[in-house]
Amino acid sequence: MTTPKQFELYDILKTYEDNYENGPFFDGELPTRPAIKETHKIFDFEVNSRLGVPAGPLLNSHWCDVYAQLGFDLPVYKTVRSVERATHPAPNCVFLDTDKQFNNSEINTEIHPGLRPALDEHITITNSFGVPSPKPSVWMKDIEEGNRKMGEGQLMVVSVNGTPGLEERNLVEDYGYVSAMAKEAGAKIIEVNYSCPNLGGSKEGALFSDPENSALVSKKIRESIGDTPLLIKLGWMPAEQLEKVIEANRPYVDGFAAINTIPRQVITAEGVAALPGEGRLSSGTCGFAIGNLAEEVTQNLIDLRTKWKDEFVICSVGGMMTAEDLHRRLDMGADLVMSATAAMWDPYLAQKFHQYK
Repeated sequence: MTTPKQFELYDILKTYEDNYENGPFFDGELPTRPAIKETHKIFDFEVNSRLGVPAGPLLNSHWCDVYAQLGFDLPVYKTVRSVERATHPAPNCVFLDTDKQFNNSEINTEIHPGLRPALDEHITITNSFGVPSPKPSVWMKDIEEGNRKMGEGQLMVVSVNGTPGLEERNLVEDYGYVSAMAKEAGAKIIEVNYSCPNLGGSKEGALFSDPENSALVSKKIRESIGDTPLLIKLGWMPAEQLEKVIEANRPYVDGFAAINTIPRQVITAEGVAALPGEGRLSSGTCGFAIGNLAEEVTQNLIDLRTKWKDEFVICSVGGMMTAEDLHRRLDMGADLVMSATAAMWDPYLAQKFHQYK
């Protein structure tokens, strides 16, 4: 088959709502998957491969279904809340002007919008959605539908987030509440997002670097979901801080997914914020340029697991744009790998992954 050179399953020129209702925008040929020679055990589940798409691009069960058919065996249903929440105004994704890897000294510094690179594997974007969510009555029914759509050896993970400022519950209680709702809807594995840069610095987006409070939330979630496998999503942090966070959360969680996006201030040539609306000067950046930072955290997690002789699951996310990138993280010792940005533009990434080597 001929692989198209330019594709856009999530159309960044369309609104989030249009993508939700009408995407993914894919009318190509579904890939032919190589014969599955061996399966892999993730928690108590047998899966065809250790490849997935993280929370972000997969807006509903139809998106999860399409990506599962494309060969991503662990699709993550986009983060949901206990209350309805609208998305940030469009645009929500913008290409960035960079052809190099970010380093940690550039976190929260300025960067400019750019054009789409000639090579899809060099795409770096900012994405800023604000963790929108349909009503629980909508997403709970849709999660049931998503589970039914998964093929043999495929498993849909559900991402959740707590919401501050509710009259009914405080933030810690809401994390437990929404996690229990996800379990009730049929979530087989729950991932909790502690690290979203697109929430204006709110507590719900900054838990990942706070050992004490993140562990408090993880404990509440564990009480709410029983023995359902639990992953928590982390952002970049120095190795010393990462160790404190992991140690505090180890009693309550089964694994760690890292990293989420890297916050940068996206400024136009005219010196104004590229994304409209209050509190959006800083937004999450992802794709090619965060690869080194993501790989650093993956290695640090592997080192901690070895040091403690532990068995927690490591899901490596961030900056993997090719099949080679994905296999390299697995070869390092990650249990799972997930690609968002590359998968948004390359519908045949999973096929290349399965055919690699």
